[in-house]
Amino acid sequence: MKIKDEISWASEEFADVDLGDKRLNTRLMKICDSFSESPESPINQACADWAESKAAYRFFQNDKVEEDKILATHCQKTVKRARKHKTILAIQDTSYLVYTRHGKTEGLGKIALHKGRHVDKIYTNGLVMHTCLAVTSRGLPLGLLDQKIYSRTIRQGEKTGSHPHDYLPVEEKESYRWLEALSNTEEALKDIEVVTVCDRESDFYDFFRLSDQINSKVLVRASVNRTINKKSRYTEKNVAKLWDYISSKPEAGSFKIEIPKHGETQ
Repeated sequence: MKIKDEISWASEEFADVDLGDKRLNTRLMKICDSFSESPESPINQACADWAESKAAYRFFQNDKVEEDKILATHCQKTVKRARKHKTILAIQDTSYLVYTRHGKTEGLGKIALHKGRHVDKIYTNGLVMHTCLAVTSRGLPLGLLDQKIYSRTIRQGEKTGSHPHDYLPVEEKESYRWLEALSNTEEALKDIEVVTVCDRESDFYDFFRLSDQINSKVLVRASVNRTINKKSRYTEKNVAKLWDYISSKPEAGSFKIEIPKHGETQ
């Protein structure tokens, strides 16, 4: 792809961005051009020269640059593209950005706890990124609908890996990110049919309750073998479990996926 195509993409995508300074707006587009051309390269390699690299670093360190404004501009373009389609899939997922070896990096959270051969506690430091990606029913990515990047905090007296589900309101739980993204998606795509697709981490009561309240369709990979035909809260007799119920239904379709061995290319 030629660089002029990339420039036209960045110029159109962020034409409405307002970072408070036209020079910052222009710099954002130039950075997008460079990073789109070399998406897997570090900053100094993606930029044309050292001057461009320094300009990129200054941009990221500038307090006037608000990532919310950049994301909001992109999300508006995503919604505009989505309006050309009848049905949109809103795919939610969480990624963990590990920076354990970046010893001087500030603001990181503890995202995992492991036990080493000679050490009882080994913490993995980094950031949590929860993303909602808009995709057409034919698999064409349209852009982001929502994204949150945050540092996980451990409450006083709480151990990493514990589950304080019994005493915290849902708004204070880390799983609230699934509900927040669902609400934001439904708000952004009001008059478009949207199906939110999530993995098994979103298989919890509050997520389904919210989807029912706002009448939003969801497709969730099941994690819990729930009772699905309870007539009251305390019914235990003659109930059906999810696994058995699904197994009793005829197969609607199947896909064959070839997974290459580690190190092999497909």
